[in-house]
Formats: sequence, C-alpha cells, structure tokens
Amino acid sequence: MSIFGFSTEPSAGGNFTPNIKYDARAGRVSRTERIDTGNGFVSELVDITNNFKAIADFENIEVGWIDFPAGAAPQFTLVPIGSRLPDRPSDRHKHGIRFMLKLSKDCGGSKPIREIAGTSKAFLRGVEAVYREYEAAKASNAGKLPVIVLEKTTAIKSGTGAQSSTNYVPTFRIVGWAPRGDLDFVPKAKAAASNGHAAPAAATPPWTGSTKIEPPGPPASDDDFG
Repeated sequence: MSIFGFSTEPSAGGNFTPNIKYDARAGRVSRTERIDTGNGFVSELVDITNNFKAIADFENIEVGWIDFPAGAAPQFTLVPIGSRLPDRPSDRHKHGIRFMLKLSKDCGGSKPIREIAGTSKAFLRGVEAVYREYEAAKASNAGKLPVIVLEKTTAIKSGTGAQSSTNYVPTFRIVGWAPRGDLDFVPKAKAAASNGHAAPAAATPPWTGSTKIEPPGPPASDDDFG
C-alpha cells in the first residue's frame, strides 16, 4: 500500500470481471480472454457455442439501461430485477440485462465465473424464456440455481430491402440444478463503466435458419463445474 492509500504496483491485467458474449447477429456464444502480449493486454474471443453449459445466477439478475459505445467501456445503469427501472441516462442507452454465470469445465477456461450482459432484443427474448422456466421451478429447487445449455438458435428477420437484418434468438434449456455453495456469483459494487466488455466484435459467420445445437452431454453433475 502506498502513501496515497492505494497500490501503485503494475496491474496484472485481471482486475475486471471476465465475461461471455452472445452475438445475436451470428447466433454464437464466446468467452473473452485477456492475453498478455508483452506490450499490454488484448482481448480474444473463444467460441463456446457448441459446448455451452453454465450455472446461471438468476437470483441476482440486473435490469435497466446499458450503452456499449464503440471502442470504449460499457456504461451500466442497472437495478435488481423486480425493482423500479431507473431513468434512462442518455439516448444511447438501451434496455438491457446483466447476470453472472459459472461455465462448465468444458467451456470455462481458467476463469469459469463470468458475467454476461446484452441489449439485443433477440438475446433478451431468449433469456426471458428460460428465466420464466426458472421462476416456475425454483420453489421445487430451493437453494439451487439452474444449469442451462444452448439448445438452438432461430433466425428472425426484420425490415425490408436495404434496411433488412437477421438476428438469432437463442433457446436456452434448463438441464439441472446446482447448489450455489461458496461460489461468488453476486456482482460486486460496480462502477457505471466496466472494462469487462471492451472486446472486439467476433469475426464469425452467422448461422442460417433455425439451427439445432447438440446439447453438451447429459444433465449437469458436480464434475461438470469442478
């Protein structure tokens, strides 16, 4: 600790919440890895679409407003689900959600506990559907959180002509329930800006049509998450 009351040691490049990203334009899930190049840290995306499995902390999902400005850290103005939505901070902010996940050993890398946030209507529709399943079943699974997989993505087209676009709605499925245990899922007090999402866009081709994704094995067990 320095005389200023905070550390002056060089940053290890890891003081941000690692994240995963759902790209609605491609229908893919990726985790962000921070790589030390020797000249600083860069972000790389690792595709985990086909083996995505995670414990979802739906108990602490946050809702409100998010701005993902190009080339800058995202801006969050969020409250716990069920709370009165905050005022919109700016015209750039869109309705969005954020929650924590623990990825399975098959797709989590060295940092399985991650956050995911998004504002695309396709992503929000997919999460809303599986959240409703969670709400209906949570009383029968007291003290546990749902384990979800990505079952398929469905292409939804909007607009016409030059204004047309295609996004992919994810279908998540609950395949089991797992105890929270000592997992540190609950988001810490976070500043309005977070470095956790400042990653480049994924250069992956979109999937066409309604795409079935093979579920990653049998229902969850303790071995899936270490």
